[in-house]
Amino acid sequence: MGRSLVAAIAFVAWAAPLGAQSVDLTLGDWGVGLGNTKRVNGIRLNVIADRDIDRVRGLNLTLWKPAKSPTGTITGISLGLVGFDVESLSGIQAAIVGMRARRLRGISVALFGMDVDRADGLLVALVGAGAGRIRGIALTGLGLGAEHVTGILVAGLGAGASTLTGVSVAGIGFGAEEIRGVSACIIGMGAEKISGVAIAGLGLAAEDGTGVLIGGLGVTSQRLRGVAFGILGVGGARLSGVVVGGIGVGAERVSGLTVGGMGVAAQEIRGISAGLVGVAASRMRGWMIGGIGIDGENAVGLMLAGLHFKSDTCFKGLATGAYTRTNTQYGITIGLVNVSRELHGIQFGLLNYAGNNPAWARLLPLINFHRDSK
Repeated sequence: MGRSLVAAIAFVAWAAPLGAQSVDLTLGDWGVGLGNTKRVNGIRLNVIADRDIDRVRGLNLTLWKPAKSPTGTITGISLGLVGFDVESLSGIQAAIVGMRARRLRGISVALFGMDVDRADGLLVALVGAGAGRIRGIALTGLGLGAEHVTGILVAGLGAGASTLTGVSVAGIGFGAEEIRGVSACIIGMGAEKISGVAIAGLGLAAEDGTGVLIGGLGVTSQRLRGVAFGILGVGGARLSGVVVGGIGVGAERVSGLTVGGMGVAAQEIRGISAGLVGVAASRMRGWMIGGIGIDGENAVGLMLAGLHFKSDTCFKGLATGAYTRTNTQYGITIGLVNVSRELHGIQFGLLNYAGNNPAWARLLPLINFHRDSK
């Protein structure tokens, strides 16, 4: 039997140039197909190129570079030296050089690449993979390019996709239009929209970020909602939630809890903001804490500055600092020296100046106040 099988395979390899397609040892499509058998249930062994396969179920072994089989389906265990080029592969399929199919289902392994429209299950490619849609687990050595990935993705160098949903891990980085779920990479990550938990070794950039975003060096986002942490800093247009920058935080608008190792700077700040050096904004409302100083045009709320507090336009609330300076003040300032061009409240300090008081009461020690007459 063994000699007959070897002889049959040799015959098919020899007869292929003469136009022979296969030697089928089958009964009602059940049995063994040798060569380019187009339809069989059982075992199919082909040492020549696959071409125009109809349907194969069982064990399939192909040793040569395939031609296209645009309507072919292979189900079961498929092994290819050069790979496959069919409509659908289901079950367990493995190839050394590559694999091409409109749809893969099951476990698919290719050492040097994979090209598929849709894959469901476990997909493994050493060099890389390209796909329209992947659902399940995808493992790639050098990289992955896909339209949509849902499930668990691990890429050695990186991955690029329109949407990544689920758990994604990349050695170098990610690039996507939208990332949803849990994502992590060693160097960096960039996307138009990120939602969920995203961690990048060096940095993370997003047009719109929602959830927990952590960048080893920093995080930048045009619009961020949730929790963001960057060892160096966090920057963006609109930041809301809990934002922590190792050195600092910079944005056009910040709302929520914001902490900058050195400082926080923005056009507008709402909520609680703290900086070791200071906090600066054109408009600020809430609680501001600056180790050295707080600088703003319009400030409303509690302003706790170590050395210097300044409001160039209008201040309402309570402010502290060794030296406080306001243009128009409604409320209380406490410091060593307090200066207000127009005071509507109380000053406590060694020296207190109110520019709108009578000449004798403009500069007073310990306490100064001004109350508008009705």
